[in-house]
Amino acid sequence: MPYPRGIWNPEPPIPEMDHTPGFKESAFSWAMARVILWHIAKGHTMKRITRNPKLPAYCTVFQWMKVVPEFGEAVAEARAKLAAARLAARDAARRAGPPRRRGGRKPQVSAEALDALLTRVREGAAVSEAVAARGAPSAKALYTRVRGCPGFRAAFVDACNWRAQGLGFEAEDAVDSFRTVGYRAARARYEALVARKGRLTPKLYRKIA
Repeated sequence: MPYPRGIWNPEPPIPEMDHTPGFKESAFSWAMARVILWHIAKGHTMKRITRNPKLPAYCTVFQWMKVVPEFGEAVAEARAKLAAARLAARDAARRAGPPRRRGGRKPQVSAEALDALLTRVREGAAVSEAVAARGAPSAKALYTRVRGCPGFRAAFVDACNWRAQGLGFEAEDAVDSFRTVGYRAARARYEALVARKGRLTPKLYRKIA
């Protein structure tokens, strides 16, 4: 079934879901996906969404994004729309308010460039890698925006959370791979992923979170 469009209002009902432990077939459904996407569009973080006991766990949603590509694309699209809306609201508020006095005119960073940077972070890139891409804002511009714009700060924290979650899943996969690659190789990959996860948590993000 393709990704359902036009789902933002009203809030969709939460379908029944088997939350009992133990192995079972994937419980993914577009009815449940509709609920998750609705909350993302409303600006709710994934941790807040998955705190609801009627909804799937954080790790389950992340797994669905990997095994159901259309759902992963839908989540990315919803996040992009939310980020664009927040940036547009910020720009509108800036235009409506009194002009700010500055020592010099600073170059503006487009919403598209900021959204592309957040996408790279969500997909596992370090901030240094994300800002090195062609057309990306500088690290200084990024952290200035993080400090000064609550909407973008929330989007940045969310992107960092998804990156950390992804690295955590890769580390779990490394543990499970010992049967095929051997204990030493699996352990080396696991330790490398855990170390990368730690290194990629910016100090500014730690304070915000």
